[in-house]
Amino acid sequence: MDTNALKIELMQKIIACDDEDLLMKIESLLKNVKPEASEPGESYKVEGRKSQLSNEQLEEIERRWKAYKSGEEKAIPWEDARKEIEREYGF
Repeated sequence: MDTNALKIELMQKIIACDDEDLLMKIESLLKNVKPEASEPGESYKVEGRKSQLSNEQLEEIERRWKAYKSGEEKAIPWEDARKEIEREYGF
């Protein structure tokens, strides 16, 4: 199979795929491949997925992740968090 035929087959499989975890793995595998025009004289830009979170929310997530990874903040088990939410808010 030539390279272009393989690309087309992969694109068809990706388009047909509804498994978000698998698509995220594929995206991770291809993260270093820059989507650029390969034809002489052609140019285009491919935009990545837009987050539904604001920049402030993304920054807060990044801050908390770094604090967790550094040991500055500790995580609590889901069961403990759930009990605290039930106790605090009655859910």
